[in-house]
Amino acid sequence: MTEREALLRAVCEFPDDDTPRLVFADWLQEHGEEERAEFIRAQIEAARLPADDGYRSALVARAAELQAKHGTVWLNELPKRDKIDWVRYPGGWLEGEEFDRGFPARVRVDNAGAVVKYAKILFAATPVRRLLIWNIKRADKLALLPQLRHLHTIRARIVSKQAADDLLECPYLDAVPDIRLSFTALTEAHLKRLRKKFGDRLRNQP
Repeated sequence: MTEREALLRAVCEFPDDDTPRLVFADWLQEHGEEERAEFIRAQIEAARLPADDGYRSALVARAAELQAKHGTVWLNELPKRDKIDWVRYPGGWLEGEEFDRGFPARVRVDNAGAVVKYAKILFAATPVRRLLIWNIKRADKLALLPQLRHLHTIRARIVSKQAADDLLECPYLDAVPDIRLSFTALTEAHLKRLRKKFGDRLRNQP
């Protein structure tokens, strides 16, 4: 494992901690990637300031400038796999910025099986915060992935009662603050159980 890979691993394993991100930024600056380092620091500092802070506005503007210049390149560095898409989505798909505190944060995966198959690659490439799973028929293996505990948002189209049963058994969603599931395939009994488990964190996502 290279030094860069080790530093990125720390970022992905502790996505709520800014320190590994700032250490990674220092390494980038020392190795000729000054603007990427600046982007990480700007987004982190902006996230710490109140929305009405004038300096925050300047940081957000500078980060947007750097993202417009380099964002496509940074996204293209992420691993390419079948059924995985790192491209931009309208806010209605997954709210939140494309980059979170300096790192790509959103990914769309076609189905639960692809998440399971590529979990180590996905969650080691960047600190994923928002995950869209387009189709879930079964989620028994998905429910065993500890990486889910690092998510801020998970959105999924539930197309079977079995998928709902599987997610009800997942301990790693207990700390995820924003859970959006489609309810069209579910009975009222399933909905009641989901609401009991996830409470106010659960939203119906058509």
